[in-house]
Amino acid sequence: MVACVQTPDPPQTRPLHGGRRAGGTMRLNMLRGQPASLDPIRVNSKVGDDIALQVFDRLVTFDASMTLRGELAHRWDVSNDGRFLTFYLRTDVRFHDDPCFPDGKGRRLVARDVMLNLHRCCRPAEGSVAAWAFVDRVVGARDVVEGRSRDVSGIVAINDSTVQIELLRPDNTFLGALANALGGVLAPEAWQHYGTAVGRHPVGTGPFMLRAWKDDVHMVMERNPSYWQKDSLGNRLPYLDSIVVTFITNDNQQLTAFEQGYLDECSSIPIEAFPLMVDTTTWTLRGRYGRFQLQHSPAWCTWFVDMHTARPPFDNVHLRRAFAYAVDRHRLVRYVLAGMPWSVAHHGIVPDVLPWYEASRVTGIGFDPARAKAELALAIRDGADCSSISLALYSEPRLRRTAEALQGMWRDVLGIDVTLKQMNFATFLEQSEGGHLMMWATRWYGDYPDPETFLGLYNGDLLPSDPHAPSYPNSTRYRNSTVTALIRQGVSARSSHDRSTAYGVAEQRIVDEAPSVMLFYDRHVRLLQPWVRNYHLDPMSRIILKNVWFHS
Repeated sequence: MVACVQTPDPPQTRPLHGGRRAGGTMRLNMLRGQPASLDPIRVNSKVGDDIALQVFDRLVTFDASMTLRGELAHRWDVSNDGRFLTFYLRTDVRFHDDPCFPDGKGRRLVARDVMLNLHRCCRPAEGSVAAWAFVDRVVGARDVVEGRSRDVSGIVAINDSTVQIELLRPDNTFLGALANALGGVLAPEAWQHYGTAVGRHPVGTGPFMLRAWKDDVHMVMERNPSYWQKDSLGNRLPYLDSIVVTFITNDNQQLTAFEQGYLDECSSIPIEAFPLMVDTTTWTLRGRYGRFQLQHSPAWCTWFVDMHTARPPFDNVHLRRAFAYAVDRHRLVRYVLAGMPWSVAHHGIVPDVLPWYEASRVTGIGFDPARAKAELALAIRDGADCSSISLALYSEPRLRRTAEALQGMWRDVLGIDVTLKQMNFATFLEQSEGGHLMMWATRWYGDYPDPETFLGLYNGDLLPSDPHAPSYPNSTRYRNSTVTALIRQGVSARSSHDRSTAYGVAEQRIVDEAPSVMLFYDRHVRLLQPWVRNYHLDPMSRIILKNVWFHS
């Protein structure tokens, strides 16, 4: 338990300008378990992204309103034709001190470091899962992905403080993709020094430095004393002295640790405890829980079940539709999950969060037992084998409850007994992306505030040329040339109206062919200790700890 890391006493802090405080250790927990790697090119989960954002800076980032802001780049220009992005870098940024440097002292970051990291993103042979953000977006990226070149011709360092990226066509989403972990700048000396183990020894320029990682127990990060950023009052960031991240995968144990003061944040509330703790008419905490802070927000996150569309039995569209029509989403949200999600998935995969995207124009698949049985009959007529279907899932409490409810619905409506196969999160990702699963329950957090971050899960442009190679993010291996063209059209459109129209038509086609069973749009619910300050919760639920401080 986390109790061995720090006692539950309120933190001791030091005064700063403007009434803010420095010091203390932020203690938080990741219910999904630990990430597989902190190498930016290998981060393929929100857990990994959340932790990597503490260690690495990126060219650009999102603020609390999900607006793009410069980070390593103090400004950037976009050419008139939309194809050239030129980034002007800060010159006061240094890498963390680490043994990978000859004298153990981190050196100044230069444009070549950014260029080399972005080249690495496009090399699957080096373990990268980040090529999706570059292939068919950046000039020369596909040549690297397919092994014809080692470097991306469209990404160059013009001088020590300027990086330029040449796009194949105007792209409204590329900057947002760079704001995620894949855009993190890892010291080239680190991957040369640590080799394949660099994911356990990340050396970035971010506000915190990884100092310990005990498998499945905790990570410890310390304040970077040389971090470049200051707040508006002149106080140097970050405020905290350290971060401890634990990996308790039982939400009841997490809540107990939080109540006893061993965690400063509780990232979710157990389903059975939720009605006892939260009054959902006023969204306030009940009784003794009133001493804590409650945060909640609609989430830029959808839960769904994916199916492998390129192999039996789910290469049959009628079988996929049968499974989709057999799900009673209202029962799932209201009774199985105690009303915690934001809403059932009335439409497609894109949550109704962005003001400019009309998610309501997409008609989703609802609960229709008669239609489900009719689709199943068509699937059986086509020769679909339903005798040994399994649903894979990872160890997340709400996901387990959801999977068990789905198992019952499919048995009651379709007469099909689905076997549940639970595995750890790293194995789950490897198996799903590798094409080894027939059906799996999961969720997707949008990487940036554009519908393409969800629709990209079905983008045929992102499929590998080798059908046996891992496929990320299009793990269902869904291919529809019309959908792919519409996504491409939406990405390049100049007006939000044209983008919304193209995306909406693409999403409706995806829903109709059911490569995934949409379940519900999530809600972020978070508890904080009373002393935590300046920890914002937005629909993307990005964990930005460099701005957090403790009120003693």
